[in-house]
Amino acid sequence: MFTDFRLKIRDFYKRNKSKILIILLIWLLIIVINFILKYYKGPQIPTTSYKPHTAIMDNTEVPKKDQESIENLIHEYIEYCNNKDYEKAYNMLSDECRENLYPTIDDFKLYIDKIFDEKKTYTIQNYSNVDNKYIYEVNIFEDILATGLTGKEDLRMYSEKFVITKENNKLSLAVRNFIGNTENHQIYEDNYIKVEITEVIQAYETQKYKVKLTNRTENTIVLADQTERYEIMLELNNENRNIENIPFGGIYLNPYETKEMEFEFVKFVDEENQAKSMIFNAVRVLKSYSGLESKRQEEMDNAVNLYSFKIAL
Repeated sequence: MFTDFRLKIRDFYKRNKSKILIILLIWLLIIVINFILKYYKGPQIPTTSYKPHTAIMDNTEVPKKDQESIENLIHEYIEYCNNKDYEKAYNMLSDECRENLYPTIDDFKLYIDKIFDEKKTYTIQNYSNVDNKYIYEVNIFEDILATGLTGKEDLRMYSEKFVITKENNKLSLAVRNFIGNTENHQIYEDNYIKVEITEVIQAYETQKYKVKLTNRTENTIVLADQTERYEIMLELNNENRNIENIPFGGIYLNPYETKEMEFEFVKFVDEENQAKSMIFNAVRVLKSYSGLESKRQEEMDNAVNLYSFKIAL
């Protein structure tokens, strides 16, 4: 019986050999196609998450009603700069920005001519939002459609932060990271020195304090000469930060001298850490001061007084 069954199958195979082979090929083809569809995802279509009005620092969003107006404001300013229409671009800046960064239009022209030395284009990205101030990072680079790339291996890009402030439903513009300035009248005085803080200038990354220093003695007073680790510091809620801009030669006062200076510290406008005081940690009242390392110890040994103080902010 088994032999008969085998003969029937062999006979069936001989008679339908071509059909069976075709079916097998179709079946294998279906398996291959299913495998390809399962593991091959095809070309990836580029996607973008570009949201120019969403802050990259905290995902807050500029109000939709202001987005188009801000775009138009920045575009108008860039166009004036490209066209070297200095006066119109200058007049777009807030009064505070002009006063602190470009007191004269000639100062502003130098800045424009350096950045916009040829036709430039730009991109914007909201960076951070603080109260009524919208901070945008603006990337300014060569407009290859206007200038081409002949003889250039890469594109030069310049970045800075524009600050758009909304007050009374009006937008004002500040450039070069400038946020604003506020009066902050604080005084410290003793028998040796009088220190007056009159104003705070806030940029995106720094706080700059306008300080008036008066020496009340016939001695030299040294506040900072980079011979001590922590000479002038900004005290925050949970840390102290050193002064950033000690001039060459240090910060010192000759007998009965008065100086007006600016002390700069790292202090981001959008950080929660708040400034509490300014610390003068190494005040040296010296009978003589040369600034020479070879005489430093001798001058310190003959000091009238060595002390510290702080001014609440």
